[in-house]
Amino acid sequence: MTTNNIYQLGLKRKNILLIAFFLTLISFQHTTHAEIINGVIYDAETKEPLPFVNILVVNTVKGAVTDFDGQFHCDVNKFPCSLLVKFIGYESKELLLSSKEADIKIYLEKDVHNLSEITVKPDNLLDLILLRRIILNRKFNNPDNLNKIRYRNYERASVFISNINTEKVKSSKLFKKYANVMVTSSDSTVMMPFFINETITNHYRIKKEKIDRSEIVVEKSDGILTQINEQIKTTLNNNLTTEFNFYNNQINILQKGFPSPISSSSQLYYNVYITDSITRDNIKYFKFEFYPKSYKNTTFKGHFWVENQTWALTEIKASLPNSANLNFVSDFSVAVNYKKNTHGKWFYKEQKINLNLSLFKEGDKSKQFVVQRLNTYNELQNQPFINKLEINASRLSLSDSIIAQERLYCPLDTFESSAYTGIHKLKNNTFIKAVDKLSAMTLSGFYNLNKIDLGPYFGLYRKNEIEGDRITLPLRTSKKLFNRFMVGGYLGYGFKNKGTAYGSNIAYQFKKEKRTIVSSHFYDDYFELTNNKFIEFIKENPYQQGSGNMISALTSKTPNPYIIKNRHIDITLEHQLSKSIGLLLRTSCNRYYSNYNLHFKNNAQYLPYFDTQNILFDTRFSFSQDYDEGFFSRIYYGDEKPVFHFTAILGRYNLSKTNGLYGHINASMKSRVNIGPAFIKTLIEGGGIIGNVPYPLLNMPRGTRNIGVARYHYNLLYHASYASDIYINTHLTLNGGGTLFNKLPLIKHLDLREIFTFKAYYGQLLGKHNQVLELPNYLHTKTMEPYMEISAGITNIFKCFRIDYVQRLNTAESFNKFSSKHGIRFRFEVSF
Repeated sequence: MTTNNIYQLGLKRKNILLIAFFLTLISFQHTTHAEIINGVIYDAETKEPLPFVNILVVNTVKGAVTDFDGQFHCDVNKFPCSLLVKFIGYESKELLLSSKEADIKIYLEKDVHNLSEITVKPDNLLDLILLRRIILNRKFNNPDNLNKIRYRNYERASVFISNINTEKVKSSKLFKKYANVMVTSSDSTVMMPFFINETITNHYRIKKEKIDRSEIVVEKSDGILTQINEQIKTTLNNNLTTEFNFYNNQINILQKGFPSPISSSSQLYYNVYITDSITRDNIKYFKFEFYPKSYKNTTFKGHFWVENQTWALTEIKASLPNSANLNFVSDFSVAVNYKKNTHGKWFYKEQKINLNLSLFKEGDKSKQFVVQRLNTYNELQNQPFINKLEINASRLSLSDSIIAQERLYCPLDTFESSAYTGIHKLKNNTFIKAVDKLSAMTLSGFYNLNKIDLGPYFGLYRKNEIEGDRITLPLRTSKKLFNRFMVGGYLGYGFKNKGTAYGSNIAYQFKKEKRTIVSSHFYDDYFELTNNKFIEFIKENPYQQGSGNMISALTSKTPNPYIIKNRHIDITLEHQLSKSIGLLLRTSCNRYYSNYNLHFKNNAQYLPYFDTQNILFDTRFSFSQDYDEGFFSRIYYGDEKPVFHFTAILGRYNLSKTNGLYGHINASMKSRVNIGPAFIKTLIEGGGIIGNVPYPLLNMPRGTRNIGVARYHYNLLYHASYASDIYINTHLTLNGGGTLFNKLPLIKHLDLREIFTFKAYYGQLLGKHNQVLELPNYLHTKTMEPYMEISAGITNIFKCFRIDYVQRLNTAESFNKFSSKHGIRFRFEVSF
């Protein structure tokens, strides 16, 4: 197509816009006593709202067009009146209104005709041509690709709880004296301040030289949940992307992947149309509007402006359809403005984000978390950076004055300005203090009892064949007693063996910028024989240390009989070399005791125990994964970059008349990759043992005997199946995010999500370990193929439940000795 043809198409569109403008002016001249009626138009079959539907008031020149959510507002002079609703592909409908109605709902039937083969030519050729130019120039206009940039970023994030009933607050015993801290927004909504954070950061980047430095120089924050303020801040940073870069193919929000409307595959997800154009300073700007092809997918709707010289974005506003398969989000919108820097390249000017979270998606009157986030960007040319050391060395008021200076350009809202005062008062509320402790326990596993912490809570109860039902009392000193020193311990009692188990630990954290902790642990306790020796490097976060599934803990078919008693003492040194690299060194001594299920037999002699002494060295490598420092624990926030662990153990075992040296090397990789609404989780682990060892030191795949979905175990495998000295372990999980279910009639309204897993374990027993300790018969199993199981399931049932059908892929009869063929498993699972 020639430039002249494109220009003529542009003129035609411009004429249509002019006609629409004059019709609007005419309608305004006849609205002196008009009534406004509101309504929504839906597809009668799918119940989805229909955008761009024409509504005409019969025998008048009045009318309206529905927006992206199918809503319309129309003026009428008097009642009764008739509305004529017309939309291409649907049967026209006329509706008689005898009087004004609050909210009108209109359902259109599709106009279906059987036609012979026809050829359809798109009428939006200009839209597609210009969109392709935008996509082709993404690389040059992407702010992330600027070679050199020096700027300062002011960021403000605030969280409020909305729809507070002031009358109930005034009559409540808990909140009566706190009624004056509630704030009222511009739309008269009463809200409670929850959290606010302000940050000023210096950035300096030279891409060719691989220099990318960022330093927070001023930060001010406060929240009513004092123990988890850092976690709230990091969660906002990770789940609400700091910079929304629509030049990327995918944007991650709330752990979901959203395709950009200008991505290379945007036409698969969006309808994009030119709707306006303007000329300023002899430069033409085009306005594009976009909306999803399927409103159930995690996609945006909105508009953007581009200039026709560089085909760069100058502004974009996007929001989520209310019908998107996304939990707890009742509203979300983002607006990004761009400006040219001193080198004539486009960079960010400002970003605004608004998010409403609610348990009930349609419940406007329900309590909601209202999250607001603002980012402003100021290029620094010859101005010096604000120096963090100077600020720390000066008075605190200097930090406040710097933040106050930024607020001049982006002032606080009326309710944000009083947030700090309200939060300071609410922190003393008895109810909020209790919620604070419960929230911290969820993340760390410990419940604070002033100077003592109770926990971890996932160790309070367990059950096995030797101890039977067991209760445990775990305690440690809290941060309120010592900030960098901790001592703790636990005492457990088994009702079947009427015996006790106990342990203690002590730790000290050095006052250094890079995390360095020295600790020591002692315990005399029972553990599962198949317990993964490296599970601490897979379940890194504190709240992952339990079984991960309450159903598993309550529905065990048979208690695990393969339990071994271990007396253990160690000294551990942890050091964070950089944000990406962490080191751990541990030396330990162990004594393993035999029991009636696990015999230790060497040269026809039964042994009561054997000892080991070993040194473990672990290197953790991530790509600058974000984390928060807890009290002697660290909370990691996953991203799409993999996390690697490389571990080596060098040890010595001692039996009554035999001793020997051995080594064990292990490597693991965990990752999560978002693919639009879907995501894939991967765990790959492998290793090998050098030398012959007592069988408790061998590697064994971990099975279950309950109806719960196991995250890191095998769902159909029995407790102890076979042992290996060389092995590889693979777990793959695909969560479709509703990609399939969103296309099925009726089912798509349930917001269900499909989930598939594949698990495989391959191991071989190559060494002569029988020479050390005789292996039990059940560990002698040899397989020529890896053990494999797959599952297909439905998750997001009532937003919190998952059900899987699990099938073993191995058909050989030998696998029936240590695993089930198939089964149905359940799990409580909540996600966005």
